Amino acid sequence: MKDIFDSKNEVKSLWVKWGRIGDNVHGTLVGVREIRSMLPGKEDEMVKLYELLADGGEYHDLDKKKNPVEPAIKVQAGEVYFIGGKTGIDAQMCRVKVGQRMGMKFTEEKDAKTKGFNALKIIKVFAGEMNEEWLAANMPGVGEQIEI
Repeated sequence: MKDIFDSKNEVKSLWVKWGRIGDNVHGTLVGVREIRSMLPGKEDEMVKLYELLADGGEYHDLDKKKNPVEPAIKVQAGEVYFIGGKTGIDAQMCRVKVGQRMGMKFTEEKDAKTKGFNALKIIKVFAGEMNEEWLAANMPGVGEQIEI
């Protein structure tokens, strides 16, 4: 038996990072959870975590100084990616349903209102049709007509 703990077997989480204007991801929303914040001083707050079954896109990782790292990371179709929520994203995502095709795109940066803080990244959410194939396989009975 091969060593399961070999480094080549390590499973890594696929977190979308918004490193450069134009970064984007699209696919089907397959889950929404709340997790504890990982930001220092905000560990007691709950934040949204969106799970996207990807169709495509690309994004840039960030280095320790929060600068984009080249080359862009290509989003792999069929993989589940995680996207952390924030006020602007959450306000738009409340109109997207699990099982719906959607996309997110980093469209612009605005200067921080508070000196010393990072610029505000504007992420736009785009909603499409329901993914009937995914719904049928993962949520049987959803959307079916009931006869009375």
